[in-house]
Order: sequence, then structure tokens, then C-alpha cells
Amino acid sequence: MHHGCIGASPIKPTIAITLRTLEAYRQTHRVCPRLSIHAEVKKLCHMHRVRYHRHLAEQFRVAYDVYMEIQRCVDARVDSALGRDTPNWHMLNACPACHYVVDEEPPLQFAFLVSMDGNNSAKLVDLILRRGNERPEPRDHRSAVWLTEEYVDHFQHEILNTQQRSRRAQGTSSFHEAAVETDDAWVDEIESSDNSSAEPVSICIDRWRNAAPETRKRMFAIFRKSGIFVSVCWHGVLLTICDMVRSGELMKYPLATIHRLMEVYQQPFLYGYDIKCAFEKILLRSSLSSSVRRLGVDGVVNGFHGHAHNRLCQVQHHCKYKTGAGKEDFETCERTFSESNALAPETRNSSEFHRHQALDQHFWFMAADKYASLSTLLFSSQNVIKPIVGTFIYNNYVQALNCIAMHEEFLAQFPLSGDDFEADLDEERRYLQTTYQAACHEFRTLDLRMNQQGYGRKEIADITRRRTNASNKLTLKMDAVEAFESQMGLIDHWSPTDPRRVAAQSRIINRRFHQAADDVERLVVMRLFELTKLQMSGLGYKLRTQISKALKTRATAIRHAVGRYNKYAAQLEPPRPALSWDQIAEFTFAGEFDLLCETDEQVHAKRWADPTNRQAATKYFDLQRSREEITRCNVEIVRLLTKMRDDELDHTAAIVALETHDPSLAAEVQRRWDCLSSINAGHKSHIRQIQMLPGYSGKFGPGIQPGGGEEDVEHDGLGMGEINDALDGLLQCLEETSLGEE
Repeated sequence: MHHGCIGASPIKPTIAITLRTLEAYRQTHRVCPRLSIHAEVKKLCHMHRVRYHRHLAEQFRVAYDVYMEIQRCVDARVDSALGRDTPNWHMLNACPACHYVVDEEPPLQFAFLVSMDGNNSAKLVDLILRRGNERPEPRDHRSAVWLTEEYVDHFQHEILNTQQRSRRAQGTSSFHEAAVETDDAWVDEIESSDNSSAEPVSICIDRWRNAAPETRKRMFAIFRKSGIFVSVCWHGVLLTICDMVRSGELMKYPLATIHRLMEVYQQPFLYGYDIKCAFEKILLRSSLSSSVRRLGVDGVVNGFHGHAHNRLCQVQHHCKYKTGAGKEDFETCERTFSESNALAPETRNSSEFHRHQALDQHFWFMAADKYASLSTLLFSSQNVIKPIVGTFIYNNYVQALNCIAMHEEFLAQFPLSGDDFEADLDEERRYLQTTYQAACHEFRTLDLRMNQQGYGRKEIADITRRRTNASNKLTLKMDAVEAFESQMGLIDHWSPTDPRRVAAQSRIINRRFHQAADDVERLVVMRLFELTKLQMSGLGYKLRTQISKALKTRATAIRHAVGRYNKYAAQLEPPRPALSWDQIAEFTFAGEFDLLCETDEQVHAKRWADPTNRQAATKYFDLQRSREEITRCNVEIVRLLTKMRDDELDHTAAIVALETHDPSLAAEVQRRWDCLSSINAGHKSHIRQIQMLPGYSGKFGPGIQPGGGEEDVEHDGLGMGEINDALDGLLQCLEETSLGEE
């Protein structure tokens, strides 16, 4: 170490790696997670003109592990010097825009927004199955954001426990309770719920694998860890992470995540989860229900994934209709996984320690990058502000202002008011919970009266009767028919002109029409998911080719499905309009199909069923979410300014205190502050540009944290300085504008 190198062995090393080389790999791996140690060592061998051997990569890994241990020790000493070594400090301060609360903030219904989801790309192959044995690994340096297996396993029986409590509360016999031990408790819980909720959840089970019963969520035995389950704030900063152990996405992972977030933050938050509709039922019946209600924790389904849920699920859970959600789509986990998936080739066959180390480093770097891009702007040579990829507050602010300006003008001329749109949404929700569910129950009953050839029950009975009479009515088939008629309570048979037969045939046509509409919906949703998957990075050539072929097949299937839909739509009384591909593209994804297949003319006469009113309602709710977005961005700007001011005070004080008794640590803190201050300088400049936007309604200076004193503000005069800088910039902008007009 005295010579700036780390040996590959603690005693008599023959190879040493310089600290500069190790840090170069660490920073390169930060921006290119696919770069493995094997590739790095091969590069070094080519540079030094030596032959590559596999043991060189192992020696480099040993030195790199020592270097990472040194980095962790230095980080701990720096945190202690800055007063950041208290329990849960890093979680409580993970994202300054979310968690750095100041006094006199505008009220927010939810303190912060969270997305959570599981990812099965970060698998870990069981070394015992691959090598036959495994050396014990005592090292475990996971950061505080990791949830241990023991912590997660506290919630592994929550579904079964809520099932049993629900049955005991309803007075169910012990026979049914015993059956829960062998049957799937999750399915029984859904079936025991009311009819209004059974239909949407059953649809979600079919469309989402993580909403399926727990017994279906299995994993190949070759994988010791089947993936990770994470929660990230809406800025993309990791809050919690845990391993999924030899299973699919079990409900214990989101339950443990919610518990940890409530345990640490003790604030109301809004979480986005692609199966929130099913998860909420379990959450509110679990041991966490009292804390969830006390803190005001709520959830939504993600903006994109939510459109694959049926319409009732959307009006109840979609983020577009959730007060306080802003314009956030809660798809942050998908963007997070698109970056972390690059680690999969390196970590899949590594040890458990090295997998955790790689994931920790990746998410630590990702948090630093997200902080650096909170307010980043790109200036062209003409001094025109252009947002770039990675910007956040500025992009969100501009998007919200544009939506407000565009939608306010439209809605001001529209004959319906905001109260009308809210009332229409409630009426649509009530309809979907009652009339629509009753119709679905009728269709399930009607399916028993149909077969693929289109025969009615009378014809089926005649054919069966002739066949059984030919065998003197002594076969089992006749007994089955007679038992069936007795079970169905048949007294008389319908004639071809019987009004009941005509009505049944009409319902059969309606049922086929519904089935055709369901086929169109299913194929469109599948095509939408495949298109999204095709755009993701990290896909191999074979998978892309397979998806492309599936898309071609799907397009043909959609054309056939639309043809069947139009065929049965023409047979209705009165006939329904034919469906074209252009109309499908205009629907709000799958949510509009529930209205599309409705045959009750009274429903289509309702105000909320009119396409024009529905488009206006979409603009209205977008306007409400945009106003909430402005409020949240105003709060986050003040929080970020306050955090930058306090960082300067903390680092300056720590450097002065360390220079006398620990100059080497003072130099390290100074080095880190130099990097952070350059980022903060960019933040200040960019926030100033946000504050000069037409329509900006927030404050101009930093605030005071709860428990802080006025001396924090008066120390540097930053609050007044920010205002003066903003005014100077505004005057300069006005002067340049006037010169340009001349």
C-alpha cells in the first residue's frame, strides 16, 4: 500500500495491482456494468504484451475485493466525520428531493412516491449444483438498504394467516380451515370475496404472473437466488432491495418492503405496483393493516402496466385517477432494471458475496448519477434551454406547465365542469361494480347452455334421447342426461318458437360477441407488451428475432379477431358498428374494451360513455395531476436548495475540524466535497433557469429543516443571494430578448 499497490495474496505476493488501475476499473464498471473482471484483465494483458491466464483474473479479483473493503472503511470514516453514521441515516437521506423535509412546505397528500417490483434477471446459480461443493463465505458487507432473508421471512405466512382470520371471523367450520393447509390459500381468499371484486382479480391473475397464487411462483432448482425485489423513489434512487430466494415474486417481498418503508420513514407515501389491485387485499388483511391506515399509505397500478388491467381495475387503482399522484407513471422500476440487467452476465455464476458487492456498487453509483441529473440542463450555442435524457425537475415542470396551458383552454370551452367529470367517474365505477358484474355472472351461466356447434339444449336432449332409446334406455349416458335434467330443474322443453328459446339465442349471440371482443383485447395487449419488450436494451439476437416473429403472427391473429368481432356485431339487435384498426389505436388501451363489448343501449346513452366526454375527462384528470405535479416540484426545489446549503456547511465544518488531528481524512472529505460542490453549482444554475420559467410559482431560496435554527440561513446569506441571482438572471434574459427583437 505504501507504494500504491495491493498484492494478490497477503503473504509474499508475486503480483500486485496499482490503486490507479483498480479505481480505473471501478469507475469504468460504473458506466459500463457489462465490463467483467475477465475482460479488464485481458485488456491489461494486451496492453502489457503478456499472455492471458485465468489465474490472473482471480488474482485481480482478490486485489479488487481488498480495494473495495478499503473503500468501505473510508466511507464509514467519512460518514462518521460528517455525522452521518446514525441508524438508517442513508435511507432517511437517500433522495434529498423526497426526504429532506423543510418547514412551511405546501401540504402534500403523500410525502414521497415509490415504485416497487421484482426482477428475475439478477439470478444466482447455486454453486453446489455446478461444482459439487462450496467454500464457506463469511463476508457480508451489504449496505443498509438490503432486507435480510430473516426479515422477509417474517411475512411468508401472511396470506395463510389472513385467510384463516377471515374464515374465523365469518364463522366458517374447522373443516374449511383445515382445507386451507392443502389448498391454495390465495385462491380461496379471492373466491371468498364478494362478486364485485372477484372478476377483476381473476383477470389480473390471468395477465400477471406475480398476481397468481403463491404455489405457482416457483423457480428452477439450479438457481439459489431467483432475482431481486426493489423499491425506488420516483427520481430513481434505490430505497430497499431484497433477494428472491428459490421462488417467484411471492407476496412476502412487497409486504416486507412496505413494512420497512413505514418503519423507517413514518410518513404517508404512495407506492406503485403492477398488481396493486390484488396486493392491496392482502395488505389490508395482514398484520400491517393498522400501520397502513394510521400512516395513510396508499397505492396505485403503474401508468403503462395499469392499462392492461380491465376498466374497473383502472378506475379504482390507476395512477391517472389518484389524487396526489401527480404525473408520475410509477414505471421507475422498469427503467432501473434496464440498467441493472447489464450486471446479469457477471453475477449469475459468481459467489453470493460478489453478487451483492456488484449490485451494491451499481445502485450506489446509480443514486449518485440520479442526484447529479436532478436539474441538469443542456445549453445550445444559441442559449436555448433544451432538456436532455436524465433531467427530472425541469422536464416535469415544463411538461406540467404545457399540460395546464393546453387543457385549461380546452376545458374552459367544454360544456361539462370538473364536478361533472368526477361524478361521471363515480357513476362508471358503480356501474362496473354492479351491473357489469351481474352480466358476467349471467354469461358464465349461459356458457352451460351452449356448445361449439351452436345447438340448443332441446336439440342436445333429442339427440341424446334417440341414442339412449336405441340402447333401450339402459346405458349410463341416459342416466347422465336424466340426472342433468333433474339437476337443472327442467320441467318442459322449449320449442323453436318459444320466447324463452329466442331470448336464449339472443343471449348466446351476445356472449359470442363478448368473446370476440375479449379476443381482440387479449391480442392487442399481448402485441403491446411485445412491442415494449422489443424496445428494451440487453436483449439477445435470438430473443429479438423470436419477438419479431411473434409480432408478425400477432398482427394476423388480430385481423382475424377483428373479423369475428364484426361478424357477431352485425348479428346483434340493433347491430353494433364495425371495428377497424384505427379505432383500436384510439382506445385508452385495454380499459376501453369493457365499454366496447357492452350491448346495453342504455349504457351507451350515459354521459360518461360518450367518446367525446371520455376524451375530455382524460384531459380533466391530466390537468388535475399536472397541478399536483407543479406543487410537488415546487416543494422539491426548496428541499434541494436546502440540502445543498446544509451540505456546504457540514463539509466545511468537518474539514476544518479534521485538519488538525486527521489531515489525511480531511483531504478525503475535501476531495469529495470538490466533486459534490461542482454538481451543486450546476444545480443552482439550472434551478435558476426553472425559476425564470413563465408560470413558476414556487419559492426562490432554501428553507429550514424541522429543528433547525435561523443561524443556518444567516450563515451564508444564501436565501437572499439566490433571490438576487434569480432577479439578475431575469433582467439579463429580458435585455437579451429586447436586443433580439431590435
